[in-house]
Amino acid sequence: MFDPEKVQVKGKVTDITVSISSLTPIFPGDPEPSIERTCTLEKDGCAVSRLSFGSHTGTHVDAPSHILKDGFSVDRLDIESLMGKAVVLDFSQRNGALTDYILDEAYNDRKITESVPILLLKTRFSFRKGIHPESSGLQEEESDKEKEPEEPLDESVYLDAGAASWIVRNGFKTVGIDGFSVDNLSSEVLPAHHILLSNNVNIVECLDLSSIETGIYFFLCLPLKIDGCDGAPARALLISYF
Repeated sequence: MFDPEKVQVKGKVTDITVSISSLTPIFPGDPEPSIERTCTLEKDGCAVSRLSFGSHTGTHVDAPSHILKDGFSVDRLDIESLMGKAVVLDFSQRNGALTDYILDEAYNDRKITESVPILLLKTRFSFRKGIHPESSGLQEEESDKEKEPEEPLDESVYLDAGAASWIVRNGFKTVGIDGFSVDNLSSEVLPAHHILLSNNVNIVECLDLSSIETGIYFFLCLPLKIDGCDGAPARALLISYF
């Protein structure tokens, strides 16, 4: 059981959340985010906004009900499994599928001797750099003057079925990635999602790991508690141990 009194973290706190705005990139076909001011200080004495966005907008947690018929909804997730020691592994120099061999080699290279329940994957698709809209149909901030080179969807960095099974075998409770999906963006069967969520491994997607180095941190991720929903945006933090 998680015991806050035993958490010895006094280092730097880094917000690794991708914020939600009308310009937040979304997965093709997801609802476009909108923030509309319905009350103003000048007219009403207070500011109130109407929020409209999909359950998988910005940094978010996938609930098992996202792809499993009888899976738990996001309000029933074990919050304790979304906080604790996390290892960040850097795969930003790789293309395509991360296999069980690739994960095992990268993890063992860290020479980790303690129990770490959370695995975070930094990939070449650092979320804030964006993906070229002509290749993916994803929205991109209009204020970005320098666009990234065009990248086809089949070069997205993702977990294959073997890597997802490796995560389950090694006892991780949560896996996070800085891309839109732990699966290939062009996949229709979502093998990694099925393997992870059917084995009670949380999935956190669209993290901002652009400024994060490989290492051990304390991870905290709290999804909105939305009854019966298949996922929810979340605020995610990393705290260093020094």
